[in-house]
Amino acid sequence: MTNALVLSEHPLDSWVRRYEAGDVPARLPYGVDALAEIGWSLSGSRRAADPHWGRWRDLVEHRAGFPVEQTLRGVNEVRRSDVVLALLERQGAAASTLRRANVPPFRSTPLVVWSCWLADDIRSATPEHRRRITRRFDGADLITHLSRHETEIFTDVGISEDRLFPVTYGVSHDYYTPGDSNRDIELLAVGQDRGRDYRILFDAVRGTNLRLDVVCKPENLADLDVPDNVRVHGVVPLPVYRRLLQRAQVVVVPTRDLAYPTGSSVALESASSGACVAVTGTRAMRDYFTDDEDARLVNEGDVEGWRAVLTELRDDPAQRARLGAAARASVEARFNARHMWIELAGAIRDRGLV
Repeated sequence: MTNALVLSEHPLDSWVRRYEAGDVPARLPYGVDALAEIGWSLSGSRRAADPHWGRWRDLVEHRAGFPVEQTLRGVNEVRRSDVVLALLERQGAAASTLRRANVPPFRSTPLVVWSCWLADDIRSATPEHRRRITRRFDGADLITHLSRHETEIFTDVGISEDRLFPVTYGVSHDYYTPGDSNRDIELLAVGQDRGRDYRILFDAVRGTNLRLDVVCKPENLADLDVPDNVRVHGVVPLPVYRRLLQRAQVVVVPTRDLAYPTGSSVALESASSGACVAVTGTRAMRDYFTDDEDARLVNEGDVEGWRAVLTELRDDPAQRARLGAAARASVEARFNARHMWIELAGAIRDRGLV
């Protein structure tokens, strides 16, 4: 049995409570509980309940620039663990710093950092900040990333390829499933990360008879002129979001070309829900979708292309059904959380970390 300490933004016990309340789609963050299916034992650390400690924690973490408390509170678990698994780069920074400094017990326990934005942060940083980021993760034995196009960004700053693994990202396909009612939402766009390009989408539908529903934060639409044929919902609870995906004829994911696959979560959750998906064909997104096989891909910034594709899909229910079924099959076969974690467990084993 492999024993792993999982460092995540939320302690694992609180995440389980959120899952039981229906607030998150998987029992543990990002579906990492799939590792238990292959014999891994997962443990986590707790946050302090004392508000006085919380103030000190906030001060220390503000100065460090990354979370510290849960890593330090996990010291006893590290001693009993075969590997430390940090979910997202911020959660791995303190463990990497301690491992690089040969601080026990971190110095003798392999560290795997499951990252999302790290390559894009490196690419967009100033040279000085880039060096700080790179040094911060010198203690990580393995750094995952979500697109093979990111590998070169890491190697260009001196991180050797044998410390990198482009994991196949996947979503909770047992939660995001096709619904049993009519799809009565013509076009649906969801997302609030830094890569969304709602300006291009609004320009594409402006002045047409296309009907678009948008779910995002108000700041995503700051300084944008929302067309009359666009209905903005704001942020919605997870069950409502799941139901919207099941009702959508087409889910639209317009993005800019960042290093990481921005938009991939919504696109894959939509695909898992059996919706027809239209996405910007960035380098990263092409790792997950193929045009006219399981989605429609539109070039970045192509207003006319978006207008043509969305009109075509609106008027072609047979194409929508074909692409939606293929997208669901693709997620079931490969782009699901279970596949992702089993794949990563194999990489960790093959590289001799456990």
